[in-house]
Amino acid sequence: MKKTSYHGNDWIGMFVRANNEFTLVPIDSTNKFTDAFEENLKTRCIKTSMGGTDILGSYIAMNSNGIILPNIAFPEEIEKIKKETGLNVYVNKSIHNSNGSNIVVNDKGGIINPRIDKKDRKVIEEVLQIELHEMEISGYFTVGSNVIANNKGFIANFKISEEEMEKMGEIFKVKGMKGTINMGTGFVSIGVVANDNGYVVGNMSTSYEMGRVEESLGYL
Repeated sequence: MKKTSYHGNDWIGMFVRANNEFTLVPIDSTNKFTDAFEENLKTRCIKTSMGGTDILGSYIAMNSNGIILPNIAFPEEIEKIKKETGLNVYVNKSIHNSNGSNIVVNDKGGIINPRIDKKDRKVIEEVLQIELHEMEISGYFTVGSNVIANNKGFIANFKISEEEMEKMGEIFKVKGMKGTINMGTGFVSIGVVANDNGYVVGNMSTSYEMGRVEESLGYL
């Protein structure tokens, strides 16, 4: 199944973050929950916490090259992620430390909240090995909440303008579409976890919304 929930919570993107090889999931994830990602995303699940919490998706940004963690990350959590993934890891020093909400990336480019310190942005670029562009989306600074991107396409909040869509296409170097998730929510990334191989959505998502995700992210 491409639908799941985290202990009854359909906003799975708040709790999970994935790239093409790994999916980071909360420590108390059930086998049924992890199976959904391993089967659909073709990844290996790594159970961890972030600052002692289960909110991994909101706090973490990553692509195939690196992982950005928040300043609340415990030393043992940082070391575990480094060891388990083998990727470059950077702990964002900015007070705007919800990296998953403030950054959206694929392996070709990315968008970042303009409020994040430029020194941090430069290091984040080096770790992820892409260029990051400062951008608001439909008046929102939390760009990562409004967009999901992989290396095949992107899906964005239905409120986003055509001009913003065109600009994001140039940044991510892929085409995108607008959509919703979990019965009409435009903050798509909190209801979807995706990579180049596949996706998983919250249980409330409709067949139409799932079809939009499949078309936008290049699975058709």
